[in-house]
Amino acid sequence: MKSTLKAAFLVLAFTGISSWAHAQRDYQSYAQLTSRLQKLSARYSKLASLTTIGKTATGKEIWLLTLGRDNAANKPALVIAAGLEGTQLATTELALQMAEQMLQGAVLQDSVRELLQQKTFYILPNLNPDASEQYHEKLRWERLGNAQPVDDDRDGRMFEDPFEDLNKDGLITLMRVKSPSGTHKPSEEDPRVMVKADVGKGEQGEYLLLTEGIDNDKDGKWNEDPEGGVQFNRNFTFDYPYFTEGAGEHPMSERETKAFADFMFDASNVYAVFLFGPANTLSEPLRFNKDKVGTRIITGPLEKDAAVNEQVSKLYNRTTLLKNGPKVDPSPGDVLQWAYFHYGRYSFSTPGWWTPLVPVASESSDGAAPLAPSAHEDVNFLRWAEANDVVGTFVNWKAIKNPDFPGQEVEVGGLAPYVKNTPPVRMLEPIAQKHFRFFSAFAKAMPSLQIVNISAEKAPGGNTRITAEVYNQGSLPTHSELGDRSRWVQKVQVTLHTNDNQKILSGNKIQLSNAVAGGEKFQVSWLVNGKGYVTVTASSPTAGKQTKEIYLR
Repeated sequence: MKSTLKAAFLVLAFTGISSWAHAQRDYQSYAQLTSRLQKLSARYSKLASLTTIGKTATGKEIWLLTLGRDNAANKPALVIAAGLEGTQLATTELALQMAEQMLQGAVLQDSVRELLQQKTFYILPNLNPDASEQYHEKLRWERLGNAQPVDDDRDGRMFEDPFEDLNKDGLITLMRVKSPSGTHKPSEEDPRVMVKADVGKGEQGEYLLLTEGIDNDKDGKWNEDPEGGVQFNRNFTFDYPYFTEGAGEHPMSERETKAFADFMFDASNVYAVFLFGPANTLSEPLRFNKDKVGTRIITGPLEKDAAVNEQVSKLYNRTTLLKNGPKVDPSPGDVLQWAYFHYGRYSFSTPGWWTPLVPVASESSDGAAPLAPSAHEDVNFLRWAEANDVVGTFVNWKAIKNPDFPGQEVEVGGLAPYVKNTPPVRMLEPIAQKHFRFFSAFAKAMPSLQIVNISAEKAPGGNTRITAEVYNQGSLPTHSELGDRSRWVQKVQVTLHTNDNQKILSGNKIQLSNAVAGGEKFQVSWLVNGKGYVTVTASSPTAGKQTKEIYLR
């Protein structure tokens, strides 16, 4: 019976998409996510609060879930943001599941409760809700842009060349056209998958590969102006890709990006920004490159910040035990680079979930080791889906008629939209737990200022020399090296508080320090005239605060 069911599943997986296959992924709509967030914040009202940082063009709220409610704005904070790309629904689900696990843990475990007492977690589960909602529409296609109308092909018209569902299955896939000038051919590993012919190796293309649809405006391009506007993750100020499709008219042109930036600049307590997005700088850190930092415009991490990225990457790999993460670099106009170069904070990104590498079984029966996984991600994905009974991933190629190609062989098929980024939700719980473990470990490694070795020594003239050391007892620096160059990031501040009968004779009342590395300290001193107590305060929005009192001699 079990083998019969499995065979039925595989038939569904590779012959078409059923409504059951759609449902089994269980990703929630904007309305469902909103209800889930509201119930979560109500249930844990002493630990969490739900607010909004802005609205999209269609009026959808951009939700902010704040964990560690008491005095949240005055505690060192982490930003955890997801839903940067409209196709990465799993990132939103991971962020929410992790928030749920954290709140549940705070009720049951003292260590988690203490974590939320000492740190603030700003969780933005979906920064691009207008794009991600396309997953739940009657016609499903991978939408990246928001709901702001944009003339992508700059012909004075909007949305005049959308996708068409030529095989009437409710999904927009690919269209392959048999052609002697073709650029693609079926993969030798899996003939369903189309790969680009390598002319350098003498390979001959057989098909033109296009998105499913018709060239409505007869400009020689297919589906280049569908509904959907600007991409959130391409609209930020650093390395902004001017005159590029999806980037917008200018940097920060969109409601979503401006709302996010406004919130961030108001939140001076943010220590680091973690993104569940396409780039991956946690499995494999960004490296220091002196050529990128020796110019007027810095385009790579500074040396100390690159060392921190490596330290955090090791922590990520050790706590999550996730293997074979994809190598995806930052991209022009993305939030990852903006958060570091223009916001001045440590900034990291991970897709959260990716398709595991799947070896192909050896055909021999002599106990030979399995063959190596495929280097082609689509082939590997289909092997993984089959091995895990994940259905609805592929639409078999089917001949159709297309008026753009009279008399030519045209077929529609390929991977179903979204499937590579939306594993069944049931698979995400252990991944969320691994990331919860990582964020807990990261929070414990964050900087913490302590005043040590404070002393008051008699000085000539009835004065007192106050000396103290400020120590970072965390293992991470108090802020980024780039933050030292930024006028926005607040530095470590040490203040001597006196009363009206006391006077500071030497030493600035407020003394500032650049980033203090983990386990390091620096000394401050003042010469004070007067009697009674004075108070020394060491503070940093990103590294905490401590105050100590000492009597003048």
